[in-house]
Amino acid sequence: MLSSTIAARETIATLVRAGIRTFVLCPGSRSAPLAIALAEAESAGAIHLHVETDERVAGFVALGLGTQNMPTAVVTTSGSAVANLHPAAEEALHSGVPILFLTADRPHDMRGVRASQTTDHIAVLGGSVLYSVDIPTDNPNRKALRNQLQRAIRVALGIGYAGGRGTGPVHINMAFREPLMEDSRWENLESDCGVAPESGDSRQLSHSCGTNYTQEKRTVIIAGPSRILDSESAAQDFADLLGQIPVLAEPSSQLRAIAQAVTAHPLLLASKLGDQIERAVVIGHPTLTREVSQLLSRETVEVIVVDEPPTYTDVSGNSAQVIDFADLPAWLDVDVHWYQQWQRASVAARRFLYSAPLELDFPAVARAISSSAFPTVLGASSIVREVNLYADCPGKVFAANRGLAGIDGTVSTALGIALARREPVRVVVGDLTFIHDLGALVRTCGQRQCADLQVVVVDDAGGSLFATLEYGQGNVEIFDRVFRTAKELDFAAFARALGQGVSFRRASGDPASLTVEMDAFAGGLEIFLIELGRDEMSDMREQRLLWRQQILDLL
Repeated sequence: MLSSTIAARETIATLVRAGIRTFVLCPGSRSAPLAIALAEAESAGAIHLHVETDERVAGFVALGLGTQNMPTAVVTTSGSAVANLHPAAEEALHSGVPILFLTADRPHDMRGVRASQTTDHIAVLGGSVLYSVDIPTDNPNRKALRNQLQRAIRVALGIGYAGGRGTGPVHINMAFREPLMEDSRWENLESDCGVAPESGDSRQLSHSCGTNYTQEKRTVIIAGPSRILDSESAAQDFADLLGQIPVLAEPSSQLRAIAQAVTAHPLLLASKLGDQIERAVVIGHPTLTREVSQLLSRETVEVIVVDEPPTYTDVSGNSAQVIDFADLPAWLDVDVHWYQQWQRASVAARRFLYSAPLELDFPAVARAISSSAFPTVLGASSIVREVNLYADCPGKVFAANRGLAGIDGTVSTALGIALARREPVRVVVGDLTFIHDLGALVRTCGQRQCADLQVVVVDDAGGSLFATLEYGQGNVEIFDRVFRTAKELDFAAFARALGQGVSFRRASGDPASLTVEMDAFAGGLEIFLIELGRDEMSDMREQRLLWRQQILDLL
Protein backbone atom coordinates (compact mmCIF):
# COMPACT_ATOMS: atom_id res chain seq x y z
CA MET A 1 0.00 0.00 0.00
CA LEU A 2 1.11 3.56 -0.72
CA SER A 3 1.46 5.74 2.36
CA SER A 4 -0.33 9.09 2.35
CA THR A 5 3.03 10.86 2.20
CA ILE A 6 4.24 8.90 -0.84
CA ALA A 7 0.88 9.32 -2.58
CA ALA A 8 0.98 13.07 -1.99
CA ARG A 9 4.54 13.37 -3.30
CA GLU A 10 3.65 11.32 -6.37
CA THR A 11 0.64 13.58 -6.96
CA ILE A 12 2.63 16.82 -6.79
CA ALA A 13 5.40 15.38 -8.95
CA THR A 14 2.91 14.24 -11.59
CA LEU A 15 1.29 17.67 -11.74
CA VAL A 16 4.66 19.44 -11.99
CA ARG A 17 5.87 17.12 -14.76
CA ALA A 18 2.68 17.95 -16.66
CA GLY A 19 3.36 21.68 -16.42
CA ILE A 20 1.31 22.62 -13.33
CA ARG A 21 3.83 24.62 -11.34
CA THR A 22 1.59 27.09 -9.48
CA PHE A 23 -0.33 26.02 -6.39
CA VAL A 24 -2.70 27.83 -4.02
CA LEU A 25 -2.95 26.11 -0.63
CA CYS A 26 -5.43 26.47 2.21
CA PRO A 27 -4.50 25.00 5.61
CA GLY A 28 -6.16 21.87 6.95
CA SER A 29 -5.53 18.54 8.63
CA ARG A 30 -6.64 15.94 6.07
CA SER A 31 -4.69 17.77 3.36
CA ALA A 32 -1.47 17.70 5.45
CA PRO A 33 0.33 15.19 3.18
CA LEU A 34 -0.19 17.50 0.20
CA ALA A 35 0.72 20.63 2.19
CA ILE A 36 4.01 19.12 3.37
CA ALA A 37 4.85 17.92 -0.14
CA LEU A 38 4.14 21.40 -1.49
CA ALA A 39 6.38 23.00 1.14
CA GLU A 40 9.21 20.62 0.18
CA ALA A 41 8.67 21.33 -3.53
CA GLU A 42 8.67 25.10 -2.90
CA SER A 43 11.94 24.88 -0.97
CA ALA A 44 13.51 23.03 -3.89
CA GLY A 45 12.33 25.71 -6.33
CA ALA A 46 10.11 23.27 -8.23
CA ILE A 47 6.85 25.20 -7.75
CA HIS A 48 5.33 28.58 -6.92
CA LEU A 49 3.21 28.32 -3.77
CA HIS A 50 0.61 30.86 -2.60
CA VAL A 51 -1.16 30.35 0.76
CA GLU A 52 -4.64 31.62 1.66
CA THR A 53 -6.91 30.94 4.64
CA ASP A 54 -10.28 31.27 2.89
CA GLU A 55 -10.94 28.55 0.29
CA ARG A 56 -13.31 30.86 -1.60
CA VAL A 57 -10.52 33.42 -1.92
CA ALA A 58 -8.09 30.68 -2.95
CA GLY A 59 -10.38 29.52 -5.74
CA PHE A 60 -10.66 32.99 -7.21
CA VAL A 61 -6.91 33.66 -6.86
CA ALA A 62 -6.39 30.51 -8.93
CA LEU A 63 -8.97 31.79 -11.40
CA GLY A 64 -7.02 35.02 -11.81
CA LEU A 65 -3.79 33.09 -12.34
CA GLY A 66 -5.51 30.86 -14.89
CA THR A 67 -6.74 33.82 -16.92
CA GLN A 68 -3.08 34.78 -17.36
CA ASN A 69 -2.20 31.41 -18.93
CA MET A 70 -0.87 30.05 -15.63
CA PRO A 71 -2.90 26.87 -14.91
CA THR A 72 -3.11 26.45 -11.15
CA ALA A 73 -3.96 23.74 -8.63
CA VAL A 74 -5.96 24.65 -5.51
CA VAL A 75 -5.34 22.38 -2.53
CA THR A 76 -7.86 22.17 0.33
CA THR A 77 -8.87 19.94 3.18
CA SER A 78 -12.20 18.12 3.43
CA GLY A 79 -15.75 19.14 4.35
CA SER A 80 -17.11 22.65 3.88
CA ALA A 81 -13.72 23.73 2.53
CA VAL A 82 -14.67 22.05 -0.73
CA ALA A 83 -18.06 23.77 -0.85
CA ASN A 84 -16.30 27.14 -0.68
CA LEU A 85 -14.61 26.35 -4.01
CA HIS A 86 -17.95 26.23 -5.79
CA PRO A 87 -18.27 29.90 -6.89
CA ALA A 88 -14.80 29.89 -8.48
CA ALA A 89 -15.51 26.50 -10.09
CA GLU A 90 -18.67 27.86 -11.71
CA GLU A 91 -16.85 30.96 -12.98
CA ALA A 92 -13.99 28.85 -14.35
CA LEU A 93 -16.40 26.42 -16.03
CA HIS A 94 -18.30 29.14 -17.85
CA SER A 95 -15.12 31.07 -18.71
CA GLY A 96 -13.09 28.09 -19.89
CA VAL A 97 -10.31 28.74 -17.35
CA PRO A 98 -8.19 25.71 -16.36
CA ILE A 99 -8.07 25.04 -12.60
CA LEU A 100 -7.31 21.77 -10.79
CA PHE A 101 -9.24 21.50 -7.53
CA LEU A 102 -7.16 19.06 -5.48
CA THR A 103 -9.19 18.17 -2.37
CA ALA A 104 -8.28 15.88 0.50
CA ASP A 105 -10.83 13.40 1.89
CA ARG A 106 -11.34 10.59 4.36
CA PRO A 107 -10.90 6.98 3.21
CA HIS A 108 -13.99 5.49 1.59
CA ASP A 109 -14.86 3.36 4.65
CA MET A 110 -15.16 6.55 6.75
CA ARG A 111 -17.81 8.10 4.53
CA GLY A 112 -21.51 7.90 5.25
CA VAL A 113 -20.91 7.17 8.96
CA ARG A 114 -20.93 10.82 10.15
CA ALA A 115 -17.16 11.09 10.46
CA SER A 116 -16.01 14.64 11.17
CA GLN A 117 -15.69 16.99 8.16
CA THR A 118 -16.85 14.29 5.78
CA THR A 119 -19.33 14.83 2.96
CA ASP A 120 -19.76 13.93 -0.69
CA HIS A 121 -17.10 16.11 -2.33
CA ILE A 122 -17.79 14.86 -5.84
CA ALA A 123 -21.44 15.85 -5.53
CA VAL A 124 -20.47 19.31 -4.25
CA LEU A 125 -18.52 20.23 -7.39
CA GLY A 126 -19.83 17.64 -9.83
CA GLY A 127 -21.97 19.95 -11.95
CA SER A 128 -19.36 22.70 -12.03
CA VAL A 129 -16.31 20.92 -13.43
CA LEU A 130 -15.46 19.21 -16.69
CA TYR A 131 -14.20 16.07 -14.99
CA SER A 132 -14.09 14.48 -11.52
CA VAL A 133 -12.05 11.61 -10.13
CA ASP A 134 -12.14 10.10 -6.62
CA ILE A 135 -8.79 8.44 -5.85
CA PRO A 136 -8.17 5.99 -2.97
CA THR A 137 -4.52 6.85 -2.36
CA ASP A 138 -3.76 3.62 -0.48
CA ASN A 139 -4.02 1.71 -3.75
CA PRO A 140 -0.63 -0.04 -4.12
CA ASN A 141 -0.49 0.69 -7.87
CA ARG A 142 1.55 3.88 -8.26
CA LYS A 143 1.16 3.83 -12.05
CA ALA A 144 -2.64 3.77 -11.72
CA LEU A 145 -2.44 6.86 -9.51
CA ARG A 146 -0.34 8.69 -12.12
CA ASN A 147 -2.70 7.70 -14.92
CA GLN A 148 -5.75 9.01 -13.07
CA LEU A 149 -4.01 12.31 -12.38
CA GLN A 150 -2.77 12.68 -15.96
CA ARG A 151 -6.24 12.11 -17.35
CA ALA A 152 -7.63 14.92 -15.20
CA ILE A 153 -4.79 17.26 -16.19
CA ARG A 154 -5.38 16.63 -19.90
CA VAL A 155 -9.05 17.48 -19.52
CA ALA A 156 -8.26 20.72 -17.64
CA LEU A 157 -5.77 21.82 -20.30
CA GLY A 158 -7.95 20.73 -23.22
CA ILE A 159 -5.44 18.19 -24.52
CA GLY A 160 -6.99 15.39 -26.57
CA TYR A 161 -10.35 15.65 -24.83
CA ALA A 162 -12.93 13.89 -26.99
CA GLY A 163 -15.78 15.91 -25.49
CA GLY A 164 -14.55 19.01 -27.29
CA ARG A 165 -15.23 21.34 -24.36
CA GLY A 166 -11.81 22.98 -24.28
CA THR A 167 -10.06 24.08 -21.09
CA GLY A 168 -11.74 24.37 -17.71
CA PRO A 169 -11.85 23.19 -14.09
CA VAL A 170 -11.43 19.60 -12.95
CA HIS A 171 -11.78 18.03 -9.51
CA ILE A 172 -9.29 15.53 -8.08
CA ASN A 173 -10.49 14.14 -4.73
CA MET A 174 -7.88 12.16 -2.77
CA ALA A 175 -8.73 9.86 0.12
CA PHE A 176 -5.82 9.96 2.62
CA ARG A 177 -5.51 7.42 5.42
CA GLU A 178 -3.58 8.01 8.65
CA PRO A 179 -0.75 8.51 9.33
CA LEU A 180 -0.93 11.84 7.51
CA MET A 181 2.73 12.67 8.12
CA GLU A 182 5.84 10.53 8.27
CA ASP A 183 9.38 11.34 9.29
CA SER A 184 11.15 11.11 5.97
CA ARG A 185 12.67 13.46 3.41
CA TRP A 186 11.62 13.61 -0.22
CA GLU A 187 14.97 12.29 -1.39
CA ASN A 188 14.46 12.36 -5.16
CA LEU A 189 12.33 15.49 -5.39
CA GLU A 190 14.13 17.11 -8.35
CA SER A 191 14.24 13.96 -10.44
CA ASP A 192 10.66 13.03 -9.51
CA CYS A 193 9.36 16.43 -10.63
CA GLY A 194 11.62 16.58 -13.68
CA VAL A 195 11.09 19.19 -16.36
CA ALA A 196 7.61 20.02 -17.64
CA PRO A 197 7.23 18.53 -21.14
CA GLU A 198 6.02 20.59 -24.03
CA SER A 199 2.42 19.79 -24.75
CA GLY A 200 2.54 19.97 -28.53
CA ASP A 201 -1.09 18.90 -28.55
CA SER A 202 -3.00 22.08 -29.22
CA ARG A 203 -5.98 22.09 -31.49
CA GLN A 204 -9.00 24.22 -32.14
CA LEU A 205 -11.93 22.52 -30.48
CA SER A 206 -15.26 23.06 -32.20
CA HIS A 207 -18.31 21.31 -33.52
CA SER A 208 -19.34 23.27 -36.55
CA CYS A 209 -22.80 22.97 -37.97
CA GLY A 210 -21.39 23.87 -41.37
CA THR A 211 -21.57 26.93 -43.58
CA ASN A 212 -24.72 27.86 -45.41
CA TYR A 213 -24.02 31.29 -46.85
CA THR A 214 -26.93 32.64 -48.88
CA GLN A 215 -27.14 36.40 -49.39
CA GLU A 216 -25.52 39.67 -48.39
CA LYS A 217 -26.82 41.24 -45.19
CA ARG A 218 -25.99 44.21 -43.02
CA THR A 219 -23.73 42.58 -40.45
CA VAL A 220 -22.38 43.47 -37.01
CA ILE A 221 -20.02 41.59 -34.71
CA ILE A 222 -21.26 41.04 -31.15
CA ALA A 223 -18.14 40.43 -29.02
CA GLY A 224 -17.55 39.23 -25.49
CA PRO A 225 -14.40 37.77 -23.92
CA SER A 226 -13.11 34.97 -26.14
CA ARG A 227 -10.66 32.13 -25.60
CA ILE A 228 -9.77 32.01 -29.32
CA LEU A 229 -8.72 35.68 -29.32
CA ASP A 230 -6.73 35.50 -26.10
CA SER A 231 -3.77 37.56 -27.31
CA GLU A 232 -3.14 41.00 -28.78
CA SER A 233 -1.87 39.55 -32.05
CA ALA A 234 -4.98 37.37 -32.42
CA ALA A 235 -7.23 40.39 -31.95
CA GLN A 236 -5.30 42.43 -34.51
CA ASP A 237 -5.35 39.58 -37.02
CA PHE A 238 -9.09 39.45 -36.53
CA ALA A 239 -9.34 43.20 -37.15
CA ASP A 240 -7.58 42.74 -40.49
CA LEU A 241 -9.99 39.94 -41.33
CA LEU A 242 -13.10 41.98 -40.51
CA GLY A 243 -12.55 44.96 -42.74
CA GLN A 244 -15.35 47.52 -42.48
CA ILE A 245 -17.85 45.83 -40.17
CA PRO A 246 -19.10 47.43 -36.93
CA VAL A 247 -17.94 45.68 -33.76
CA LEU A 248 -20.10 45.93 -30.63
CA ALA A 249 -17.63 44.81 -27.97
CA GLU A 250 -17.96 44.48 -24.22
CA PRO A 251 -15.20 45.90 -21.97
CA SER A 252 -13.65 42.46 -21.45
CA SER A 253 -13.63 41.60 -25.15
CA GLN A 254 -10.26 41.68 -26.87
CA LEU A 255 -12.02 43.26 -29.87
CA ARG A 256 -12.74 46.44 -27.92
CA ALA A 257 -9.26 47.64 -28.88
CA ILE A 258 -9.62 47.32 -32.65
CA ALA A 259 -10.51 50.17 -34.99
CA GLN A 260 -13.97 48.81 -35.84
CA ALA A 261 -15.16 48.93 -32.20
CA VAL A 262 -18.09 51.31 -31.57
CA THR A 263 -18.49 53.63 -28.57
CA ALA A 264 -21.67 53.35 -26.45
CA HIS A 265 -23.03 50.52 -28.58
CA PRO A 266 -25.94 49.66 -26.21
CA LEU A 267 -27.30 53.15 -26.84
CA LEU A 268 -26.74 52.97 -30.58
CA LEU A 269 -28.68 49.71 -30.74
CA ALA A 270 -31.76 51.76 -29.77
CA SER A 271 -31.25 54.02 -32.82
CA LYS A 272 -32.23 53.46 -36.44
CA LEU A 273 -28.85 51.80 -36.99
CA GLY A 274 -29.83 49.07 -34.55
CA ASP A 275 -33.11 48.56 -36.40
CA GLN A 276 -31.23 48.01 -39.69
CA ILE A 277 -29.12 45.07 -38.49
CA GLU A 278 -29.82 41.93 -40.52
CA ARG A 279 -27.04 39.62 -39.32
CA ALA A 280 -25.23 39.39 -35.97
CA VAL A 281 -22.08 37.28 -35.66
CA VAL A 282 -21.38 36.33 -32.04
CA ILE A 283 -17.75 35.99 -30.93
CA GLY A 284 -16.97 34.88 -27.38
CA HIS A 285 -19.31 35.24 -24.42
CA PRO A 286 -21.32 38.50 -24.57
CA THR A 287 -23.81 38.66 -21.69
CA LEU A 288 -23.60 42.19 -20.34
CA THR A 289 -26.58 44.14 -21.71
CA ARG A 290 -30.24 43.57 -22.37
CA GLU A 291 -29.95 45.56 -25.59
CA VAL A 292 -27.66 42.92 -27.07
CA SER A 293 -29.83 40.08 -25.76
CA GLN A 294 -32.88 41.65 -27.38
CA LEU A 295 -31.03 42.04 -30.68
CA LEU A 296 -30.00 38.38 -30.70
CA SER A 297 -33.56 37.26 -29.98
CA ARG A 298 -35.13 39.22 -32.88
CA GLU A 299 -36.57 36.91 -35.52
CA THR A 300 -35.58 39.32 -38.27
CA VAL A 301 -31.88 39.04 -37.37
CA GLU A 302 -29.81 36.10 -38.63
CA VAL A 303 -27.62 35.03 -35.71
CA ILE A 304 -24.33 33.29 -36.53
CA VAL A 305 -22.33 31.90 -33.60
CA VAL A 306 -18.61 31.11 -33.71
CA ASP A 307 -17.89 27.99 -31.70
CA GLU A 308 -15.14 28.02 -29.09
CA PRO A 309 -14.25 26.40 -25.76
CA PRO A 310 -15.86 25.80 -23.34
CA THR A 311 -18.86 26.15 -25.67
CA TYR A 312 -20.62 28.70 -27.85
CA THR A 313 -23.03 31.38 -26.59
CA ASP A 314 -26.62 31.19 -27.85
CA VAL A 315 -28.74 32.55 -25.01
CA SER A 316 -31.85 33.19 -27.10
CA GLY A 317 -31.60 29.86 -28.92
CA ASN A 318 -32.03 31.87 -32.12
CA SER A 319 -28.78 30.97 -33.90
CA ALA A 320 -29.12 30.02 -37.55
CA GLN A 321 -25.64 28.53 -37.76
CA VAL A 322 -22.83 27.48 -35.43
CA ILE A 323 -19.56 27.76 -37.35
CA ASP A 324 -15.85 27.13 -36.98
CA PHE A 325 -13.63 30.17 -36.73
CA ALA A 326 -12.12 29.20 -40.09
CA ASP A 327 -15.55 29.51 -41.75
CA LEU A 328 -16.11 33.05 -40.50
CA PRO A 329 -15.04 35.02 -43.63
CA ALA A 330 -18.03 33.67 -45.59
CA TRP A 331 -20.39 35.49 -43.23
CA LEU A 332 -18.68 38.89 -43.16
CA ASP A 333 -20.65 41.13 -45.52
CA VAL A 334 -19.32 44.67 -45.86
CA ASP A 335 -21.58 47.65 -46.50
CA VAL A 336 -19.14 50.58 -46.56
CA HIS A 337 -21.77 53.33 -46.35
CA TRP A 338 -23.54 51.64 -43.43
CA TYR A 339 -20.22 51.07 -41.63
CA GLN A 340 -19.41 54.78 -41.99
CA GLN A 341 -22.77 55.62 -40.41
CA TRP A 342 -21.82 53.52 -37.38
CA GLN A 343 -18.47 55.24 -37.16
CA ARG A 344 -20.04 58.71 -37.32
CA ALA A 345 -22.53 57.71 -34.62
CA SER A 346 -19.66 56.41 -32.48
CA VAL A 347 -17.79 59.71 -32.83
CA ALA A 348 -20.95 61.69 -31.99
CA ALA A 349 -21.50 59.65 -28.83
CA ARG A 350 -17.87 60.11 -27.80
CA ARG A 351 -18.04 63.89 -28.31
CA PHE A 352 -21.19 64.14 -26.22
CA LEU A 353 -19.67 62.17 -23.38
CA TYR A 354 -16.64 64.43 -23.24
CA SER A 355 -18.69 67.62 -23.56
CA ALA A 356 -21.04 66.72 -20.70
CA PRO A 357 -20.48 68.61 -17.42
CA LEU A 358 -17.93 66.84 -15.25
CA GLU A 359 -19.36 65.39 -12.06
CA LEU A 360 -18.03 62.75 -9.73
CA ASP A 361 -20.21 59.88 -10.91
CA PHE A 362 -19.92 56.45 -12.49
CA PRO A 363 -19.45 57.81 -16.05
CA ALA A 364 -16.56 59.96 -14.81
CA VAL A 365 -14.98 56.93 -13.11
CA ALA A 366 -15.44 54.88 -16.29
CA ARG A 367 -13.64 57.48 -18.39
CA ALA A 368 -10.89 57.94 -15.79
CA ILE A 369 -9.95 54.27 -15.56
CA SER A 370 -10.19 53.92 -19.33
CA SER A 371 -7.58 56.62 -19.87
CA SER A 372 -5.14 55.01 -17.43
CA ALA A 373 -2.51 52.52 -18.55
CA PHE A 374 -2.90 50.34 -15.44
CA PRO A 375 -4.08 46.77 -16.15
CA THR A 376 -7.58 46.87 -14.70
CA VAL A 377 -10.12 44.35 -13.44
CA LEU A 378 -13.78 45.41 -13.31
CA GLY A 379 -16.44 44.36 -10.84
CA ALA A 380 -19.53 42.71 -12.24
CA SER A 381 -22.28 45.21 -11.41
CA SER A 382 -22.41 48.94 -12.13
CA ILE A 383 -18.83 49.74 -13.12
CA VAL A 384 -18.51 47.27 -16.01
CA ARG A 385 -21.79 48.55 -17.46
CA GLU A 386 -20.75 52.18 -17.12
CA VAL A 387 -17.48 51.42 -18.91
CA ASN A 388 -19.48 49.68 -21.61
CA LEU A 389 -21.59 52.82 -22.07
CA TYR A 390 -19.24 55.70 -21.45
CA ALA A 391 -15.65 54.64 -22.19
CA ASP A 392 -13.99 55.24 -25.56
CA CYS A 393 -13.87 52.70 -28.37
CA PRO A 394 -11.45 51.74 -29.73
CA GLY A 395 -10.07 51.60 -26.23
CA LYS A 396 -8.69 49.72 -23.31
CA VAL A 397 -9.53 46.04 -22.75
CA PHE A 398 -10.43 45.14 -19.17
CA ALA A 399 -10.37 41.89 -17.24
CA ALA A 400 -13.66 40.80 -15.64
CA ASN A 401 -15.31 37.63 -14.35
CA ARG A 402 -17.95 37.28 -17.05
CA GLY A 403 -18.39 33.50 -17.01
CA LEU A 404 -21.22 33.78 -14.50
CA ALA A 405 -20.84 37.52 -13.86
CA GLY A 406 -21.12 37.25 -10.08
CA ILE A 407 -19.70 39.83 -7.70
CA ASP A 408 -18.02 37.21 -5.50
CA GLY A 409 -14.26 36.78 -5.67
CA THR A 410 -13.54 39.89 -7.76
CA VAL A 411 -10.74 41.21 -5.54
CA SER A 412 -9.31 37.70 -5.17
CA THR A 413 -9.30 37.27 -8.95
CA ALA A 414 -7.44 40.57 -9.33
CA LEU A 415 -4.94 39.38 -6.72
CA GLY A 416 -4.28 36.27 -8.78
CA ILE A 417 -3.81 38.35 -11.94
CA ALA A 418 -1.36 40.64 -10.14
CA LEU A 419 0.61 37.65 -8.86
CA ALA A 420 0.80 36.21 -12.37
CA ARG A 421 1.71 39.45 -14.16
CA ARG A 422 4.18 40.67 -11.51
CA GLU A 423 3.20 44.26 -12.14
CA PRO A 424 0.76 46.68 -10.49
CA VAL A 425 -2.89 45.83 -11.16
CA ARG A 426 -6.01 47.87 -10.43
CA VAL A 427 -9.41 46.41 -9.56
CA VAL A 428 -12.47 48.69 -9.60
CA VAL A 429 -15.49 47.57 -7.58
CA GLY A 430 -18.61 48.93 -5.95
CA ASP A 431 -18.90 48.97 -2.19
CA LEU A 432 -20.95 45.74 -2.02
CA THR A 433 -18.53 43.85 -4.27
CA PHE A 434 -15.65 45.06 -2.09
CA ILE A 435 -17.35 43.96 1.13
CA HIS A 436 -18.18 40.58 -0.40
CA ASP A 437 -14.45 39.81 -0.73
CA LEU A 438 -12.84 41.50 2.28
CA GLY A 439 -10.94 38.35 3.20
CA ALA A 440 -8.84 38.58 0.06
CA LEU A 441 -6.96 41.56 1.50
CA VAL A 442 -5.89 39.89 4.74
CA ARG A 443 -2.27 38.89 4.21
CA THR A 444 -0.92 35.44 5.04
CA CYS A 445 1.98 35.60 7.49
CA GLY A 446 5.32 34.75 5.93
CA GLN A 447 4.01 34.95 2.36
CA ARG A 448 7.07 35.46 0.19
CA GLN A 449 5.38 36.65 -2.96
CA CYS A 450 3.30 39.79 -2.59
CA ALA A 451 1.21 41.52 -5.23
CA ASP A 452 0.96 45.20 -6.10
CA LEU A 453 -2.78 45.74 -6.07
CA GLN A 454 -4.83 48.92 -6.01
CA VAL A 455 -8.44 48.37 -5.00
CA VAL A 456 -10.60 51.26 -6.20
CA VAL A 457 -13.89 51.25 -4.29
CA VAL A 458 -16.74 53.27 -5.83
CA ASP A 459 -18.99 53.80 -2.82
CA ASP A 460 -22.54 54.56 -3.96
CA ALA A 461 -24.20 53.27 -0.78
CA GLY A 462 -25.25 49.86 -1.99
CA GLY A 463 -26.54 48.18 -5.12
CA SER A 464 -27.44 51.15 -7.29
CA LEU A 465 -27.40 48.94 -10.38
CA PHE A 466 -30.85 47.64 -9.45
CA ALA A 467 -32.27 51.16 -9.82
CA THR A 468 -31.66 50.93 -13.57
CA LEU A 469 -33.72 47.74 -13.83
CA GLU A 470 -37.45 47.21 -13.38
CA TYR A 471 -37.03 46.99 -9.60
CA GLY A 472 -36.13 50.69 -9.61
CA GLN A 473 -39.70 51.57 -10.59
CA GLY A 474 -41.26 50.08 -7.48
CA ASN A 475 -41.66 51.04 -3.84
CA VAL A 476 -38.67 53.04 -2.54
CA GLU A 477 -38.66 51.48 0.93
CA ILE A 478 -38.73 47.97 -0.51
CA PHE A 479 -35.97 48.89 -2.97
CA ASP A 480 -33.72 50.22 -0.22
CA ARG A 481 -34.41 47.25 2.03
CA VAL A 482 -33.93 44.28 -0.31
CA PHE A 483 -32.12 45.66 -3.39
CA ARG A 484 -29.88 48.56 -2.37
CA THR A 485 -28.83 46.77 0.86
CA ALA A 486 -26.33 49.47 1.84
CA LYS A 487 -23.70 48.39 4.38
CA GLU A 488 -21.98 50.21 7.21
CA LEU A 489 -18.20 50.04 6.85
CA ASP A 490 -15.45 52.47 7.82
CA PHE A 491 -13.13 51.92 4.86
CA ALA A 492 -10.21 53.80 6.42
CA ALA A 493 -10.50 51.80 9.65
CA PHE A 494 -10.61 48.55 7.69
CA ALA A 495 -7.43 49.53 5.84
CA ARG A 496 -5.72 50.27 9.16
CA ALA A 497 -6.87 46.91 10.51
CA LEU A 498 -5.12 45.17 7.63
CA GLY A 499 -1.84 46.30 9.16
CA GLN A 500 1.47 47.64 7.99
CA GLY A 501 2.03 47.93 4.26
CA VAL A 502 -1.59 48.71 3.41
CA SER A 503 -2.33 52.28 2.38
CA PHE A 504 -5.61 54.15 2.12
CA ARG A 505 -6.50 57.26 0.11
CA ARG A 506 -9.70 59.14 -0.68
CA ALA A 507 -10.45 60.79 -4.00
CA SER A 508 -10.47 64.56 -3.65
CA GLY A 509 -13.90 64.86 -5.27
CA ASP A 510 -12.57 66.68 -8.35
CA PRO A 511 -13.52 64.52 -11.37
CA ALA A 512 -10.98 66.34 -13.57
CA SER A 513 -8.08 65.04 -11.49
CA LEU A 514 -9.40 61.53 -10.86
CA THR A 515 -7.07 59.72 -13.29
CA VAL A 516 -4.00 61.51 -11.93
CA GLU A 517 -5.01 60.78 -8.35
CA MET A 518 -5.54 57.07 -9.00
CA ASP A 519 -2.32 56.77 -11.02
CA ALA A 520 -0.33 58.06 -8.04
CA PHE A 521 -0.52 54.48 -6.75
CA ALA A 522 3.02 53.58 -5.68
CA GLY A 523 2.68 49.82 -5.27
CA GLY A 524 1.94 47.48 -2.42
CA LEU A 525 -1.68 47.13 -1.39
CA GLU A 526 -3.85 50.25 -1.55
CA ILE A 527 -7.53 50.97 -1.03
CA PHE A 528 -8.58 54.06 -3.00
CA LEU A 529 -12.07 55.26 -2.07
CA ILE A 530 -14.31 57.26 -4.41
CA GLU A 531 -17.36 58.44 -2.47
CA LEU A 532 -20.32 59.09 -4.77
CA GLY A 533 -22.82 59.34 -1.95
CA ARG A 534 -26.37 58.11 -1.81
CA ASP A 535 -28.73 59.08 -4.63
CA GLU A 536 -32.42 58.36 -4.53
CA MET A 537 -33.67 55.57 -6.75
CA SER A 538 -35.68 57.90 -8.98
CA ASP A 539 -32.72 60.29 -9.44
CA MET A 540 -30.44 57.46 -10.55
CA ARG A 541 -32.94 56.27 -13.14
CA GLU A 542 -33.66 59.79 -14.38
CA GLN A 543 -29.98 60.65 -14.96
CA ARG A 544 -29.29 57.47 -16.91
CA LEU A 545 -32.40 57.85 -19.06
CA LEU A 546 -31.52 61.51 -19.74
CA TRP A 547 -28.04 60.66 -21.01
CA ARG A 548 -29.40 57.91 -23.22
CA GLN A 549 -31.96 60.22 -24.80
CA GLN A 550 -29.46 63.03 -25.35
CA ILE A 551 -27.11 60.70 -27.22
CA LEU A 552 -29.94 59.28 -29.33
CA ASP A 553 -31.05 62.83 -30.21
CA LEU A 554 -27.63 63.40 -31.79
CA LEU A 555 -27.98 60.50 -34.22
